[in-house]
Amino acid sequence: MNTSTNGTSQPFFNIDEVRSKNVLKQITQLINEVTNITETFPLAQGQSTEGLVLAIDASLANFLSTGNHAIERCPIARTDPVAIDALAQALRAVQDTGQVMIQTGRDFVRDSTSTPKRAHATTSGRNLLIAVAKFLILADSIDVRVIVDRVDELRETIHQMSEADSKIEVDELYKMLLSQIEELDITVRRRAIDLVKPNQRDDLLAARAALRQTAPLLYNSTRTFVRHPEREEASRNRDFTVHEMHAALDTLENALNGHTTQYSFSDYGRIGDLINEIDTFQNRIEMEPSTYRRDIHRPELEERAERIVSGSASIADAGNTRENRKQKIVAECNNLRQALQELLTEYEKSRGRYDESDDIPLGIAEVHKKTKDLRRHLRRAIVDHISDAFLDTRTPIILLIEAAKTGSEEKTAYHAQVFQQHANDIVHVARLSCRLSSDVEGISVIQLTAAQLERLAPQVSEAAFLLCAQNESKAAQENMEAYKNLWFSKVSLLTTALDNITTLDDFLAVSEAHIVEDCERAIKGITAPASTAEENSTNCASVDFAAGSIRGRALRVCDVVDSEMDFIQNSEYTETVKQAVKILRNKKVDEFAERASNLANRHEKSGLSWDANRKEEEMNEFINACTLVHDAVKDIRHALLMNRSMNDVDSDVEYEADGVGASDVDANRTISDQDQQTLMRRLPEEEKKKIQAQIEIFKVTQTRFEREVAKWDETGNDIIQLANNMCKIMMNMTDFTRGCGPLKTTMDVIRAAQEISLNGSKLNALARQIGEESADSQTKKDLLAYLSQITLYCQQLNICSKVKADVTQIGNELVVSALDSAMSLIQTARNLLTAVVHTVKAAYIASTKCALRERARVETAVALGATHDAINYESPSDDSGKKDVVVNLKFLITRAEEFADGLPNDGLFSRQKCWPNLRVTISTATVATMSIMRS
Repeated sequence: MNTSTNGTSQPFFNIDEVRSKNVLKQITQLINEVTNITETFPLAQGQSTEGLVLAIDASLANFLSTGNHAIERCPIARTDPVAIDALAQALRAVQDTGQVMIQTGRDFVRDSTSTPKRAHATTSGRNLLIAVAKFLILADSIDVRVIVDRVDELRETIHQMSEADSKIEVDELYKMLLSQIEELDITVRRRAIDLVKPNQRDDLLAARAALRQTAPLLYNSTRTFVRHPEREEASRNRDFTVHEMHAALDTLENALNGHTTQYSFSDYGRIGDLINEIDTFQNRIEMEPSTYRRDIHRPELEERAERIVSGSASIADAGNTRENRKQKIVAECNNLRQALQELLTEYEKSRGRYDESDDIPLGIAEVHKKTKDLRRHLRRAIVDHISDAFLDTRTPIILLIEAAKTGSEEKTAYHAQVFQQHANDIVHVARLSCRLSSDVEGISVIQLTAAQLERLAPQVSEAAFLLCAQNESKAAQENMEAYKNLWFSKVSLLTTALDNITTLDDFLAVSEAHIVEDCERAIKGITAPASTAEENSTNCASVDFAAGSIRGRALRVCDVVDSEMDFIQNSEYTETVKQAVKILRNKKVDEFAERASNLANRHEKSGLSWDANRKEEEMNEFINACTLVHDAVKDIRHALLMNRSMNDVDSDVEYEADGVGASDVDANRTISDQDQQTLMRRLPEEEKKKIQAQIEIFKVTQTRFEREVAKWDETGNDIIQLANNMCKIMMNMTDFTRGCGPLKTTMDVIRAAQEISLNGSKLNALARQIGEESADSQTKKDLLAYLSQITLYCQQLNICSKVKADVTQIGNELVVSALDSAMSLIQTARNLLTAVVHTVKAAYIASTKCALRERARVETAVALGATHDAINYESPSDDSGKKDVVVNLKFLITRAEEFADGLPNDGLFSRQKCWPNLRVTISTATVATMSIMRS
């Protein structure tokens, strides 16, 4: 590991030091040339042993030429000769180790059977790679230093601006600052594209954006301070912007140097604690009954449930959570506790019992259902907060500015307090929303923007107080305008980020409910008694505020839905939704605003003369006006849901009650086969509940299937493709029993069952082929047993697919029933899905016991997923004594996989023994591969 060409110790380089994609690319190119000498046997068509040596010789010459040219043109050649000398010395090391590599490589290819020559070539190749890596890393660090020098120049300019004492000096320095920012911006964007780690790239771009946004603010606040040095507000504004600029530059420098600082963009990207608890809880409740331990699992799951309840309580107790929503959250928390206790009881009952029962799957399904309900109420509670806090984000700051322009300190102080409370609300709501989101990037944007707004809000008030004291000052006015623009920009970004992590269904459902609330509040203002002019004025203001809220919520709905449609390809569906939005924005909102305004004017003019009859008329008028908006919002929601299935909708009310998917069937007309899906929706509620219970059990089995199949790579894997296809068809068949999904008639279900049978036959043939090649009799027996189950359940599914609702007429009403056939269909689909899961597992086990000559033909491929990132790339070690590392695993993982495919089933270097080590270090791959070559 540590032997160099001259006998001295040379440590293996750390891959984490490589931060540039270009550096990685160049190292990888040389790796391919070096490793070809020691690993490419037999030679490919057209290759020659001397050609391999010449290829690396040419690559090395090109590398040295490029390196010398880069050193000569290095920007710091004159300012830092020490760094240039170090770079030149590193390049000479590349040249020396390269010559040794060429010589030892040439000796090896001339006598490739010689073990000592192979070892010498491998050692010299490793030393060459280390030298190249060190040179490139050093060169990259010098590139970073050049950028950091520009950052230091920017710091100095900012310092000079903060110390300037005249407007002319500030203007000149600001022009210089903009020029420096532009030059730095170009370099930073190039560097960001080249960075290997995404978090460093994100931090770099976030700091760059903050720098560009804060620069105009620095200019205005500095000019204002120069104009009004006696005002503390001007001084605090200037100090704030200087601090923000320096913070952005510090973040920029740390990102360039590969450091992560606190409160950087990537540091904010943490999944919400409550959503993480809920996800973990749902994963932990599913286990094999035989593995359940009362003393371990019961206290663990109960503790997790209580943490979920505690987190939910904090949202329920928040200020703007509606009382009815709070009650639903509390009720669902209790339901979750109860469902968990019932599930744990079923686990304990199953101990020592060998017969399979539906009690545990039913219990798991019930816990999942209660958890889903709790999630929905928590999401809606947070959307309640978002809808209220972001209803009108412009008025508070506009009123503050208007008050400051009047020169009234009292009004300015009052509106500054209102604005600060508004700022605190939106920051609190933004952070609250992150607790139920798993979108890491979205959370980063929200948390960072919220922190920026939290720091910015007091400075907006300071700028307003300065404008109040100097309301004729152009500098103070421009300063206030700059802070207002930045505030609007940040709030707009935060609003967009919150919309991205909020589901449209939740937002529309909550908006509808809020419009109803506002309407009720306005009605109270209309009907409330007033004995004095002040009380009447208060009632008028209540009506006017409610009307403004309704209008604001309606326009917000239009903005959010239009934004959502912009991300969807134009189609008849999007046109329908956009037309519904257009009707609300251009017709209904305007008509409502006009009618509400007329009502408010009549209310104010009438004063105390309103009698009961007049109030009744005005109340009905306002209700009719509100109905225009409410119905238009509902039309938008229905238009959106037209492209959804029942499974996609998570609503507080039944799907049919939402007006989607429900279709009244005329009791007097003849029922035909074309109406089967509609009839399934008309089943009695008792039968619906029983069918739903079976579907919940099916979903538990489906979840297990998806988790198992996720371990495998579907690409080029016929077994996994067939299994996935069968699962999708079975899901459609179970949806039919609920009256939804793509299968509309009984004939559609029959065709789906026939397709499943066809896929089952293909799966049977492939898996049976694997079983026949398996050398282990027990494995073969297990696989064939599962295949026989698939055949059986496919036949049963064909019989059950003839599910059809029975219609009987009692009096003048039609009574629909289809319980038995629907239950049989779902149970058979669940059994078939379980058999498919067992078959996939058994097929893989059988494939590992196939003869070597049949491996490539029948082996089932495993998906690596994201496991590569978990590999430790520090200096690898091998306890076997064969410490012959060619290169880092990160660059040779693909080649290692190819070697592993050729390993035998048994013996010291079997695939089962070597594959885990191959994924950890390249050294084990090298030892195993060379051993196979020698054998």
